[in-house]
Amino acid sequence: MTSAHFIIDTTLIRQKDLGSLDQIQGQLTAAQVVTSFQKASTQNPVYNLARKVAKTLQTEEVLPIVVIGNPASLNATLAAILDFDESLRWPLLLINWGDKNHSANHLVNQILTSLNNQAIQQAPLGLVTGSVPKQGKQYFLDSFQVGPDFSAILPKFNQKFAWKHAFHQMFSFWGQASRNQNKISFSWTLRFGHTYQNHSKTLGLQIILGQDGVAAEIRLVNQLPWPQIMLTYLRGKKGVENPSRKGFTTIPLTIPADFHIQDIQSVKIDGRLLQSGAYSFTMTIAGTYPIMTVTEN
Repeated sequence: MTSAHFIIDTTLIRQKDLGSLDQIQGQLTAAQVVTSFQKASTQNPVYNLARKVAKTLQTEEVLPIVVIGNPASLNATLAAILDFDESLRWPLLLINWGDKNHSANHLVNQILTSLNNQAIQQAPLGLVTGSVPKQGKQYFLDSFQVGPDFSAILPKFNQKFAWKHAFHQMFSFWGQASRNQNKISFSWTLRFGHTYQNHSKTLGLQIILGQDGVAAEIRLVNQLPWPQIMLTYLRGKKGVENPSRKGFTTIPLTIPADFHIQDIQSVKIDGRLLQSGAYSFTMTIAGTYPIMTVTEN
């Protein structure tokens, strides 16, 4: 059985569920797979812990890093590793902390089975260079998000609709402090190939990397009353109307692509709060990165 470093994003875990982390750590330690076990928090975020782990990755043995969290937690871990040393290629395993699958026994089973099987695939490695939010570069896997997390209501109409997750995101997105959408929407421009587009009143967008023959794309949520976005999503699942006309828009993307976001206010890029101002960056593909596939008995 391969041992691994563990990083747990506790900011995603409800207070009443935090106790299960001790059980998870105990079972993994008993299975002799724990090289290090780090718990990220608001005061000590995933990026900081992953960078500390990266400083220990100077041995010849390649060990995987298991991230218990969500895709943003995985991106933060990846960014920390490659910011420290762009040549490092330590396999990453993401264990999603969801609404229904976070029992200790289930997660431990996922982790142990995945470490035992070591099914590794090379995933496209995205790179944004420019103001993100300060001048520099940032790597990411699968998707790069500007604005709040609205993944549960993205226009993947063949996905299973997670009501609890979706409503949590909806009320978080349009909470009491941000119901004036004019204050949280932003305008932005996109240039790729011979195409130049301008978008106004956008609430959030995600850049989705293409893989397995699927082209890269941008998915965004436009400004409109939030109940209408929910209705648009449900109608889209039933094929009643074209969802791109109301609320959702999907744009095929050719890489490289240039983004310029104007007058952004109080929103996040990939989970990190930005200061007000204008941001611009270029997106490219920087090869691949080894990702361990989650497997179960």
